[in-house]
Amino acid sequence: MRSDFVVLGATGTAGNLIAGHLVQQGGTVTLVGRDAGRLASIAARFDGAAVTVLTADLADPASLAATARAGKVLVNTVGPFTRLAPPVVSACLDAGTAYIDLANERAAVRALLDRDAEARERGVALVTGAGFGPAATEALVLALCERVADPASVVVASAATTAYDTEGVRATVAEAAAEGATVYRAGELVRFRLGDGATTLTFGGVGRTVIPVPTGDLEAARDAGGAPDVTAYAAPRGGTGTDGRSYAYAELTAGDGRRHVAELSTGEGFAFTAAVAAAAAATLLDGPPPGARTAARLLGAERVAALPATTIQLGR
Repeated sequence: MRSDFVVLGATGTAGNLIAGHLVQQGGTVTLVGRDAGRLASIAARFDGAAVTVLTADLADPASLAATARAGKVLVNTVGPFTRLAPPVVSACLDAGTAYIDLANERAAVRALLDRDAEARERGVALVTGAGFGPAATEALVLALCERVADPASVVVASAATTAYDTEGVRATVAEAAAEGATVYRAGELVRFRLGDGATTLTFGGVGRTVIPVPTGDLEAARDAGGAPDVTAYAAPRGGTGTDGRSYAYAELTAGDGRRHVAELSTGEGFAFTAAVAAAAAATLLDGPPPGARTAARLLGAERVAALPATTIQLGR
């Protein structure tokens, strides 16, 4: 029988945290990775829980197909997602398994969203961006869009505090950075050198130097707001503050020039990511309509704001 959830990359930091949430929610979980010993060690921590393990080699089509068939919802935590996610998505489409990932590379988020028609035709739900980026900033844009119809421009920014410095995150950041900085101007994607275009934004009570980045926040903000001009900023490493919390910011400019802002505050970045991914996975288990969407779009701003240690504040 299929488990409720498959966690791909369960021996990694994010996979381990997400598996804990899913078990706590009462789901049956299959932990998937390359190292049988590490998988068994993780499974042993879930005393009496409905947890199974599966070793897999994602370079082997048969192993990948078996992984996709092992559960009703597959949570993919293995990056870089631009390069590694497409075969997993295809395997899930073939198996009729709902799919969710933590991607925040701009190209990876765009590629998943561009499979919407295919997902609808195959009757499968695909979700991307189930992490601090881009869920935090997109939740703010969605909340502000209830006040601002057809904004002329959207600006988002993030400053995540993380307790972990993982090899997977470093590889994902390095691969995304090779794209250079990206923004949308008059509806067209514009690229320039990473590090150019720095500015200072005040959110979380602190003025932060931020730079335009090629993250999924850009694509999510563009789709959520529909504005022709969109910029996604992030605070560089070391520029996130010392209070142990993570922050996001969004600013929508209406056609009449008035600015509307919102801020999100939450705890450590990986903890927020695990909560978003688990909530989105549980929602997929309930069977939402097929198609491709982001996690924030799946959950909505109110459910994101209801996650542990999280608040959203809309400016007046």
